[in-house]
Amino acid sequence: MRTTRVFELANRLAAVTGTRARIRQRPGGGYLVEADLPAALAGEEHRRVLDVLAAADRYGHRFSTTAQRVWAEIDEESAP
Repeated sequence: MRTTRVFELANRLAAVTGTRARIRQRPGGGYLVEADLPAALAGEEHRRVLDVLAAADRYGHRFSTTAQRVWAEIDEESAP
């Protein structure tokens, strides 16, 4: 089930970043998971974040002058 995958990804992302992961349903279907990145993330922690994001259907990074955030999208499973 996709929702299990979404919650698992969110929990892993929160554990790796030490921040809260937020889950939202996307208007077109599926889910978006976002988490802020702490400023003092070391090299090994970066690799762990990427390992978690690799489980998503799509992922990316947003950067602004005040914050950095990673996001991951999980598509809804098509009904048979």
